[in-house]
Amino acid sequence: MSLRALRLTVLVAFGALVGPEARLRADEESSRSEAIAVDGDEAVAQSKKNESGSAPPKKSKKAEGERAPDAPKKKGSEKSEGAKSTPTKDSHKKAEPEPLPGKTIDFTYDAKDIKTPSRAYMGRVFVHDRAADAKKPLPLVVFIHGLNKAKIKFRWMGGGEEGDVRRIVADLIDDGKVQPVLLAAPSSIEPDAVATGSSFPVFDFDQFLELTEKSLDGVATIDKSRIIVAGHSGAGCSSNGGIVAAARAKNVPYSVISIDTCMHVDLAKALGAAPPKTHVIVTWQTVSWDRSFDAFTSTFKETLAQNPTSEGVMRELDPLPALPKAHDATVGQTFSKYLPKLLP
Repeated sequence: MSLRALRLTVLVAFGALVGPEARLRADEESSRSEAIAVDGDEAVAQSKKNESGSAPPKKSKKAEGERAPDAPKKKGSEKSEGAKSTPTKDSHKKAEPEPLPGKTIDFTYDAKDIKTPSRAYMGRVFVHDRAADAKKPLPLVVFIHGLNKAKIKFRWMGGGEEGDVRRIVADLIDDGKVQPVLLAAPSSIEPDAVATGSSFPVFDFDQFLELTEKSLDGVATIDKSRIIVAGHSGAGCSSNGGIVAAARAKNVPYSVISIDTCMHVDLAKALGAAPPKTHVIVTWQTVSWDRSFDAFTSTFKETLAQNPTSEGVMRELDPLPALPKAHDATVGQTFSKYLPKLLP
């Protein structure tokens, strides 16, 4: 046998002995790498799940169709940022809104009197210029917001992006559709109060009314015979708090309005049994939130039959037509449709 043939034989034998072990180590390393990759994906998914109740990350705006400034224009971006002739959607979004025709007054409730810090909240009152000029007591609209897991201060009253009920009410007054009214709202960022399935599950409406009245001292006077309480979303998901607490308050509301809430049977019973002189209006949409509408409706009507109202008092069940962002849109729809009827 030649020397070259001998060398070839040795190499083949060595490969037969070492090759499987080398391949085994490679396979083990590959398996560990795949396991790490899988664990990483699960960690990311869990992280996203854990963050689902908090404010979305910045990149979520792109998922919602809102691009970052000049995103498609990477080349020459400096010139694009300086151009004023073609403002981007984001630049338009950041434009300052028209000033509200009135003043906003803030106050706080620390809950130290009941030694329950989780029941603390902020209060905000809006006084339209025409309301400030009024020489007589004025109706009061109280708006109770829904869940607030993002901990946005004064949600629906200047905070957040859903809307601003101050603007909604101001436009109705400016257009002559309602008489001058006062607007007030509690605002909470306490998890126990606004992040556990309902908002304001324990709510002393009479106390809130007292604090609102104090904040208006020397500015305006509340007509306590015409207090309208409107609750959106989670504000109607509690059996005893939110708008239910208002319906059972010592200061009997002129009207209680449930706006696209949970539509629980307990709420139907509470609203159906509201004081005979209290107008009750229930509005909802069906495109983005599936609930037991039939059970709510039948329970409401059965309870109402056992608790008849005074003559001329409304008991309205009103499914609203769907608009973009249907859940949030119900606030403006309800205010525009029913405040003129309640406060002509």
